[in-house]
Amino acid sequence: MDYSKLAEITVKSQAALDMIPADFAGRIYIEFGTWNNRAVVNKRYGRSVMARGNSSVVAWENSSVVARGNSSVVAWENSSVEARGNSSVEARGNSSVVASANAQIVDRLNGGRIEITGNARIVYMPKTIHEFMDFYGIKHNKKTATFFKAVMKDGDLYRSSYKNAFTYSIGETKIEYCDPDVSVECGSGLHIAHLAWALDFGRDWSNLAILEVETDIDKIILPTGTDGKVRTSELKVLREVPLDECGVYGKILAKRRQSNGN
Repeated sequence: MDYSKLAEITVKSQAALDMIPADFAGRIYIEFGTWNNRAVVNKRYGRSVMARGNSSVVAWENSSVVARGNSSVVAWENSSVEARGNSSVEARGNSSVVASANAQIVDRLNGGRIEITGNARIVYMPKTIHEFMDFYGIKHNKKTATFFKAVMKDGDLYRSSYKNAFTYSIGETKIEYCDPDVSVECGSGLHIAHLAWALDFGRDWSNLAILEVETDIDKIILPTGTDGKVRTSELKVLREVPLDECGVYGKILAKRRQSNGN
């Protein structure tokens, strides 16, 4: 393909996007990518890449992306994103975002370079565990909260993906040292998360199981840079949650498992 003769290109796969040279001077439209399998833009082309429709994109390095329609973009490092319409953007690293219309920006920097107009709004990440639970819809009372954990099922046991010899069983209470340093995102402790995070973490495992667990709120450590995962010193395993009960994403993973014969 002679890219020098094209004024615009619509790409519907990562392979097609990766083939476009960085010196391409035309407009690139992205019409693919899902929440759990985003299109990746890691080049800075002659013009900003445009994510449109229901596409989901992550912008890396020095790339530049415009989000339109109902598209979703995560901006990392020194990338630049312009959000329009009903699009949604998460700003991380040194990224810069300009938003207009009804766009929603999730500012993980708590002070990122974000400029908004119209009905666009900035949503800041939770700073306390109670804000975190409300933000992600975690069920809780004044003392305890219910989280989820992605594990690998092995008969009646559930194995940790990080340390295979570390197992869980239904009804069991686990107690471990928990690193209290909130600046450490992945420190020692029992790692738990909201349901969508757990599903995404184990999406490629053929033996994925989702455990519903309960922990005391005052034993939870909320890392400042978390994207949905926290850690605790103690938890009780309540049950295995069937994937079919885990919303649309869970049902997709369940069908994928069936199609693969698992």
